[in-house]
Amino acid sequence: MTEEKRTSPWIAGIVETLVGARVILGTSIPHRNRLAVILMDTAFETACRAYLKHRKKIALTDAHRSRETLVKVVRGNLKEIDEAVWDSINYYYEEIRNDLYHESAGKTITDASLLDYQDTIEFVISRAFEVSIATVVTTELEKLKTSDPHNVPDLGTVATPGLRGVSDRVDKVIVGVATVKPQNVNALNEFFKQEGDSLRLRSSEFTNIVARNSGSKRFFYYSKEQKVWGLSSAGRFKLSQIGSTEET
Repeated sequence: MTEEKRTSPWIAGIVETLVGARVILGTSIPHRNRLAVILMDTAFETACRAYLKHRKKIALTDAHRSRETLVKVVRGNLKEIDEAVWDSINYYYEEIRNDLYHESAGKTITDASLLDYQDTIEFVISRAFEVSIATVVTTELEKLKTSDPHNVPDLGTVATPGLRGVSDRVDKVIVGVATVKPQNVNALNEFFKQEGDSLRLRSSEFTNIVARNSGSKRFFYYSKEQKVWGLSSAGRFKLSQIGSTEET
């Protein structure tokens, strides 16, 4: 990440909002998922305005106060992002976020849906600013917990299960990525070998699982700064499910 990206106040503000959402998720307060998704959506809208103003040098007008207009302009400038991603964001805003914010304080959102929305908006923000926002948020969370361990809740570190009893190849890749944070398929295959597992992936198979297949790529993210593969929030949630299955 460049120095500008580390110190830009618009980046810092977005990160702080996403950190706040994750801290809330680590508490036991009622309807924490509802509060977190509202914060995440606030971060997304802030990122959209910051992207247009500071990256694309577009003068914002009253028209950009409209969520529909704002997202439409951003979408037009990030054409490399699949339509399905934008459709997902629109769905969560129109069908879930608005309902949570305006209709009922008693409603909430499932963990899986929340993590899916978090990964989706963080993906768009990362592409907009050419930075792994999930990595930055995780780093700031760790700093926060180190500096104030008594007042920061447990942020949900997931113990990495072994491969014993894991049969699905995507699940095995999730466990391997969580354990070794591989740079490439060779490092992952070495992990499988050390674990005594027979799975060996070709480079194309690895790439398909972590970056191309719509059913599995949401579990992974690539850190350009560290040049390694890691798990997204959805991936860590999936990892916890794998661990629970292993214990039964």
